[in-house]
Amino acid sequence: MITIEKNELNIYDVESLYSDCSKELAGGSFEIDLSKVTKIDISIIQLLISTHKSAIKDSKSFKIIGVGEQLNSIFTSSACEFLIGGADE
Repeated sequence: MITIEKNELNIYDVESLYSDCSKELAGGSFEIDLSKVTKIDISIIQLLISTHKSAIKDSKSFKIIGVGEQLNSIFTSSACEFLIGGADE
């Protein structure tokens, strides 16, 4: 599981997070804990969408946990609630 210790993720975090996501998926499943995160930008959402698609393609599990009210609102307003289990793909 990837645990994010920052409260904000943005374009400057994509490269290292991409590396972490790739390693996590290579292990057979994907799980990320965003419980400390209150803000993300579209670049992080794009990375999570890409990781989600890769997980589905490879029949691996994908799970985002610890999504607070603020993040839930960001995912919902971006029409990406499917990433957090809030809607069907």
